[in-house]
Parts: sequence; C-alpha cells; structure tokens
Amino acid sequence: MTLSPFKLSFLATYVLVGAVVGVLVIHPLNLMVIWWELARAPEATPGFYQFLSARLWLLIVPRHLDVAVAYTGLGAIVGLAFGIFTRNYMRTTEAYRSLREEQTAFVPDLMQQGETHRVEFKSSLRWDLKENCVNRNLEKVVAKTLAGFYNAEGGHLLIGVDDDGRPLGLDPDLATLKSPDLDSFERTINDIVSKTLGGDLCPYLHTVFARVEDKDVAMIIVSPAPRAVYMEENKASVFYLRSGNSTRRLDVREAVNYANTRWS
Repeated sequence: MTLSPFKLSFLATYVLVGAVVGVLVIHPLNLMVIWWELARAPEATPGFYQFLSARLWLLIVPRHLDVAVAYTGLGAIVGLAFGIFTRNYMRTTEAYRSLREEQTAFVPDLMQQGETHRVEFKSSLRWDLKENCVNRNLEKVVAKTLAGFYNAEGGHLLIGVDDDGRPLGLDPDLATLKSPDLDSFERTINDIVSKTLGGDLCPYLHTVFARVEDKDVAMIIVSPAPRAVYMEENKASVFYLRSGNSTRRLDVREAVNYANTRWS
C-alpha cells in the first residue's frame, strides 16, 4: 500500500515532533526517575537541578551524542506510533460520519416507498396519539417489530412516521424522556431491547435521525440476529418473524422448525 504525499508529510510531522519530545521531555523525565532513586542516599546525591543540568549537557558533548540519538530515536518511534493512531482514528471518524450521512439521506426514500418486508413505520415509541398520553404498550409493539426483523433478514424501523409515510416527528416521545433529546431517545431504544429481547442484541441495531419536513424521524437499522430472539409475553416466550409487510407470531412448532433451519 502506497502513501500519498499528504499522508507522508502528516506522519513525518509526528516523527519530527516525537523526536523533539524525546530529547526535551522523555530524557528529562527519565533523569528525574534516576535522581529520585539516587536520592535514597542523600549524602551522595547532588541537588536535583545540579544533577539534571549536568546530565542534560551531556547531550551536546561529542562522546555522548549516542545518548541524544537514542532519545531522539525513541521519541521518533513514539511520534510515529501516535501519528498512525491519529491518522487511523481520523479515517474511521470520517468513514463513520459519511456512513451516517448516507443513512440519513436514505430515510425520505424509505418513507416514499412505503412499508415492505424490510421496512416498518411507527407513529411513536411510547406516546399514544389517540389517547394523548404515555402508553407503555407501544414500546412492546416496537419490541415485537424489532424481534421480527432480528429473526428474519433484518430491516428498518422508522419511528415518527404514520402508516402513509408522512412525518409526524418525535417531539411527543421526546417530551416523555428525562432528557428530551435524540441521544436519550436512542438510549431508550437500547433499554427496550435489553429488557424485552436481550442486551446481547443491542450491537445488532443502529439508530440514526433525519429531519424530514422540519420534523425529526428515527430510523432503527436492524441486522439479523445470531440467535433465535424470543419476547416474553404473559410469562411465555413468543417468537415473532417479519413476513411480508407485517410481523407474524409463530406457534411453537413453526418457531422450532424455523429456528432449526435458520440457525442450525
């Protein structure tokens, strides 16, 4: 793999800075440790500043230039390692930002296409628009849909969208949270999954938000689960599966046969 001139200059800058740090920072710090160990016998140990200045002057004495080279090399290696880490971190952050932008731009298209075997709309997460109050049963409906996607091929659950694909927004749901913001909304989604389906499934979903007609819409991207996902209902484990544009409950025999085929 070849590096561009920009990347080479980027790493070269870190190497140069690291070399300077090696001489001006790492070496003095190492001398401080040496002096601290020698200070256990104070009658034979010079003062700190006297000790430090005498040792630092050795860096420019010709017969001790190997010390300067050693700390320069050590600092350069540290600088190079930090430069590589920083470059990879910046690259990963940029890739993640680009991915979120692509996913966000995808939301209006899904809303126009309507519900399918991979797309479901929900008006809200917990706010009952008809009764104008909090309805925790709506959270179970969301969990059921997520379970259906987990057990199938994955999918996209859009919240804040009516059945016709029109944006309703998340404001009513946000107002019910301790912190009325999108981060709290995402944490609430993860809490619902952990409590109803299993905390090990949280890494298999990802929530992004988009502004559509000046309203916030949440899109939960669900990946297929590595195991059969059951939801507890009335002290029974229930298996849901996405089928067509709806989520269907399977009976025990159907669930066992499907699980044996899907995860065997």
